[in-house]
Amino acid sequence: MKTVPREPIIEAWDRLCDLNKKQSTELSRRFTEGQPAVSVYLLAWTEEIGPEATQSPLIELAMLVWKVMTSTAGKPLPEIVPEALERAEKANTEMLENLSEGSEFEMHVSDAGLITSFNQSELLGFCIEVLMQDDSDQPELAPERIGMELLVLKTIIDCFDQ
Repeated sequence: MKTVPREPIIEAWDRLCDLNKKQSTELSRRFTEGQPAVSVYLLAWTEEIGPEATQSPLIELAMLVWKVMTSTAGKPLPEIVPEALERAEKANTEMLENLSEGSEFEMHVSDAGLITSFNQSELLGFCIEVLMQDDSDQPELAPERIGMELLVLKTIIDCFDQ
């Protein structure tokens, strides 16, 4: 899939944030109907995150990913099956485990390379910005859920980026 540029991501996020309750419900319905496995995957993760999920923009970011990648593709994205999500999550988890085995310097270099070499780097970068917006001054104090949320979002992006 073509790389999603930053400007449409920002525009779509602004529109998403401006939705009223009725529009938001309709978007959620379309997302759930079009991507039922992704919807179940997100619900499972919000349960895993627990009470902090109410403070999380995870579902909104997942819908953003779906909307901008659909727009970029110019057609509906194929329905993601649970097995594809499992494979992508496993690959991302293994990658993170391999990164954590290196030194702190190696991890920072790998993190930077991961984002810049990733086909959807603008989209992943934007998700990171939103997830970290309240903790950008002291990222070491960010809630632990943010790492899980990033794993979930990268998994979803990987599945749609076929």
